[in-house]
Amino acid sequence: MMERSDTAYLSIRGLRKIYPKTSAPAVNDVNLDVPQGDLVALLGPSGCGKTTTLRMVAGLLEPSAGQIIVNGRDVVSRPVNKRGMGMVFQSYALFPHMTVEENIAFGLQMQRASRPEIARRTAEALEMVQLGHLKGRRPAELSGGQQQRVALARALVIHPTLLLLDEPLSNLDAKLREAMRREIRGIQQQSATTTLFVTHDQDEALDMADRIAILNNGVIEQYGTPAVIYENPATRFVANFVGKANFLPVDEVSLGSRGEYAVRSEVFGRLTVAGTPGSAGTGALVVRPHRVTVADVNSEHAGSLPTARGRVIGSSYTGDVRGYDLRLENGQSMRADQLSTVGAGLAIGDEVLVSFEPGDAYLVSEG
Repeated sequence: MMERSDTAYLSIRGLRKIYPKTSAPAVNDVNLDVPQGDLVALLGPSGCGKTTTLRMVAGLLEPSAGQIIVNGRDVVSRPVNKRGMGMVFQSYALFPHMTVEENIAFGLQMQRASRPEIARRTAEALEMVQLGHLKGRRPAELSGGQQQRVALARALVIHPTLLLLDEPLSNLDAKLREAMRREIRGIQQQSATTTLFVTHDQDEALDMADRIAILNNGVIEQYGTPAVIYENPATRFVANFVGKANFLPVDEVSLGSRGEYAVRSEVFGRLTVAGTPGSAGTGALVVRPHRVTVADVNSEHAGSLPTARGRVIGSSYTGDVRGYDLRLENGQSMRADQLSTVGAGLAIGDEVLVSFEPGDAYLVSEG
């Protein structure tokens, strides 16, 4: 496996796309650096601009403004067939009349590679995706996962400048999707191909990506590693979109000398928490449900933690997790997710004590 580099291999500068007869840009001043060998996910809801961004990088759409710099060269003026990029579409777009082997070899034939070169590199690609035993089959004779691997091999066999993946797992069932995202990640790391991956699935992004760009209304709201995106969301939108989140209103927000924030919560009292740089005035505490502790009101409870009284108003069971919908004494709603244990757990109507570690809370601006 090739070594990765922290040098930006793909740099996007001031990228903008305005479609005719629309007032708001579909993509608005996007700036992004992708290190060589990294897999970066463009994550966001439908209509946020992630696929438009990918299509501009691929050359399928012309930007209204901005630069797309690949390995030091601006490729905006280059046609799609001169960019040397490999792309896997949501539909896979395999040629139905060709065999697996012929599909994979097609790009090399378009590059006018020699026959021995085509045979060698196609065989290597088949081995990489473990489909050598199916090389004579046609796409209709393959499962969805196998078709996806053929599309991936066809994109990688040309040794692309960039690998672009446009929601390639969305057509697969949940179990296969989980298995395939690990396969794709393994193949991408083995080939060390710099990759841009579009998805609306937060689990895919968290599991696969080296870095994630969260898009909302054509703008990148945050760009960082999965851990930073999840643990230290820059905005309320990011906190709400990536993972589950409780939002607790606070006031009397003040910045401490070490960058921490002193806040006051109506039900949990005064706390010192980390927060988004620049948070000022009132804000909200983000507390992930799996960081919330809930216990019967009559049980022993760690009194040193911020604690509120509440009541269970709903529950769910998914095998490994029991989820509780809670109503606190001031009417605030919260969610707690706990690893399930033997027994029935708490029941709807039970009075409970609700707490969390201040270090597990994070302040985001309400603005």
